[in-house]
This record gives sequence, C-alpha cells and structure tokens, in this order.
Amino acid sequence: MRTPGGEHDYEAGQAVYWAPGHVPVALADTEYVDFSPTTEFAEVIDHIRAQAG
Repeated sequence: MRTPGGEHDYEAGQAVYWAPGHVPVALADTEYVDFSPTTEFAEVIDHIRAQAG
C-alpha cells in the first residue's frame, strides 16, 4: 500500500486502517474485505467509474 507516509506491506490475517490518500498495489492475487462509510464509499466508486469512461 502506498500512503503519504510511505509504502507498507501487509500479510494475511492483518487488520489495517488506510487513511484517505492511499493507493493499493496488488503484487499477487488478493482477497480482502473493505469496510467503509456508505456515503463516502459511494463517492469513491462514482469517481472511479467516471475515470474508467
């Protein structure tokens, strides 16, 4: 994960908090569960969809 504070690696079983400004980088097949506030998450998804065309 790239964050304003630097790059961080995580392993299976870890629980983490990613603050705004993070950039996920998957180096291998990855599965994860994402818990986010509904309104803010919808804004992020809308932005991603707009960028995808």
